[in-house]
Amino acid sequence: MSTPSSEPPQGDAGSAQEALQGLVERVTYHREDSLYTVLRVLPEAGFTPRGATGSLFAPTRVTAVGRMVEPVEGQRVRLLGRWTRHATHGDQYEFEQVQLLDPGDEAGLVRYLASKAFEGVGETLAQRIVERLGVGALEVIRDHPEALDQVTGLRPEVKERLIESVRSRHAQHRSASFLMGLGLGPTQAQTVLASLGPETEALLEADPYTLTRVRGMGFRTADRVAQAMGLEANDERRLVAALEHCLAKASDEGHSLVRQGDLLQAALDLLEGAADREALRAALGRLEREDRAVVDRSLLPDADADHDAHPVYLPWLLASERGLARNLARLLAVGRVEALADEARLQRAADASGIALHEDQRAAVLGLLSSPVALLTGGPGVGKTTIVRLIADLAQAAGYEVLLASPTGRAAKRLSEATGRPASTIHRLLKFQPPDGFQHTDTNPLEGGLVLVDEISMLDVALAHHLVKAVAAPTRLILVGDPDQLPSVGAGSVLSDLLSSGEIPTWRLTRVFRQDRESLIVENAHRVLAGDLPRQPERSETGGDFFLFPVDDPARAADRLVEVVTERIPKRFGMEWTEEVQVISPMYKGDCGVDALNDRLREAAGYGGREVERGGQRWRVGDRVIQTRNDYDKEVFNGDMGRISAVSPDGVVTVQYPEQKVVYSGGELSDLRPAFAITVHRSQGGEFPCVVIPLTTPHRVMLQRNLLYTAITRAKRLVVLVGSETALRWAVETADQALRMSMLSERLRLARADA
Repeated sequence: MSTPSSEPPQGDAGSAQEALQGLVERVTYHREDSLYTVLRVLPEAGFTPRGATGSLFAPTRVTAVGRMVEPVEGQRVRLLGRWTRHATHGDQYEFEQVQLLDPGDEAGLVRYLASKAFEGVGETLAQRIVERLGVGALEVIRDHPEALDQVTGLRPEVKERLIESVRSRHAQHRSASFLMGLGLGPTQAQTVLASLGPETEALLEADPYTLTRVRGMGFRTADRVAQAMGLEANDERRLVAALEHCLAKASDEGHSLVRQGDLLQAALDLLEGAADREALRAALGRLEREDRAVVDRSLLPDADADHDAHPVYLPWLLASERGLARNLARLLAVGRVEALADEARLQRAADASGIALHEDQRAAVLGLLSSPVALLTGGPGVGKTTIVRLIADLAQAAGYEVLLASPTGRAAKRLSEATGRPASTIHRLLKFQPPDGFQHTDTNPLEGGLVLVDEISMLDVALAHHLVKAVAAPTRLILVGDPDQLPSVGAGSVLSDLLSSGEIPTWRLTRVFRQDRESLIVENAHRVLAGDLPRQPERSETGGDFFLFPVDDPARAADRLVEVVTERIPKRFGMEWTEEVQVISPMYKGDCGVDALNDRLREAAGYGGREVERGGQRWRVGDRVIQTRNDYDKEVFNGDMGRISAVSPDGVVTVQYPEQKVVYSGGELSDLRPAFAITVHRSQGGEFPCVVIPLTTPHRVMLQRNLLYTAITRAKRLVVLVGSETALRWAVETADQALRMSMLSERLRLARADA
């Protein structure tokens, strides 16, 4: 049989399931990522299943296909599945369940022990083990390993490896069978086993919702498993898991908290009436006792203990919100500090840089350099970059060491280019080292006179907490950001909350300067914020940096976008589209969504050579990719973009990022996404020579003013919109943003009052 090139084929699925028991003579094919396996099985007497054609036959060998963890030649198995007919390979047995059996005779046992599953045990040694321990050798090794001392020639190190291998393989396959018997697929079972380890069965029997601790296993999956295990619909463990799921979902949507009444209602909806509010209140009490949730009654001290207005937090979010407010109040309590520059020094610095400062910019620089904590805000073209560069120069001239950071690697690179100084991510600034966490904390603060952090609209409450905790007076803190951009991906609305609190000295720049007013990118960004449609260049205008290609139909818009990106922009503007053009879409789905556009643009790029498949996604050399979560071990973070530079024969992928190469294998590839097209949220902190934005009516649920504004402001030289003028109008006219639940402003005001 040739090596298959795809997953199990679809055959005649209507036939009844039958058992097939026998010996695995050969592992023809096995994929570690999908577990897809092709076996040659010698059936045992009495197992002569009916074939796909309906005729009874007794094959001497059977081709069996399905998913299996670590198949080994010589292993005796019991499979449950059905016969199908493959267009190329004919009759084959497609199995859905696997049960490992001890070898049925001494010859089979010798072959099994001599297989590659047991390192250091060859055929001769396997024969001695079987002669001494008999056909039940595996059970003896598992339960009475001291019996191996009677086997001559068995070195101690080989003995220990053999005992560990026999036990672990037995436990793994038993647990895998247990999980698949509960309805999980083989890949899911492998993921659960890797996360929960040998105690998987005991943990799930105690609480099936332990599955929610496993990455990729949500409440719905755990709930199906719980039902398969016979849990009642109103079991307290289910209610607790539902509440925790609702809290986590709120966090994923950007909320720091959920009001108690809203949390109870969300859980009721999720459980579809299987419990009442009182039962859920009791379950919330259990979450509190187990430190898995906190009902914060401190802000409403006069309310009843079960009052629905009380905020409910995941513990780490409450600790972050409280800690951030407390530490900001601590820094602000320093009061007046020495000004690091005066009018004369500022003028000399501006003259040396060839900068003509506006009065607002001058006031901002002097104010920021006279505060222990301060905010600088403003949109594109107002001179934030100029201000930041002057602040760094003047602070250094005053003898202060300046530390520069941003939430992402791309934003840090932009900050470094703008100031001509080294800049890092906040994680690198605070020296994150797994598993210990941040090295710079309140007990080991940052060493520097001034810490300046850019792009703080991307700063979530947890990272902001760790940052401010690591700043100790007399070190000063300056935060820079654009409040009109999308909020952080993580929970919290830090920049918005700091502004609304009124407690942080703030300078907001609004004047757009002449050279930037000549750019339609800057003009249209401000027009969008004002609720006006973008302006396109007049026919008399030469050049131009902002264009709209109107196309109403989403499929035709996708065709036009690919043409614009791969043909028109390179021809007219001389850009290398695979390097300089970034497509930014509001959504993943649809003809003009990120997923479909990535497929089309990658094909247009024509990259060939070796590739690897993982989870339905193919990766090949040349692909532009983006990291989707923080990986502290690899020192690569959510939003970092790179390009695949190598794919090894065994499926290991190397990604070249701007500052380093990172290697991915197996499940780690799920942390990557293609990046010829990315979402607006993932574009935050980045800047690209050209940005192309599809806008279609199916994207309506996501179309809003700050989303379009954020996408436009990612471009340095050129913006092209492709799509429906109706969709563009929706985006411009939709100003309301979803309110993020947070109490940071209130906590900061209270902390300042108590200071």
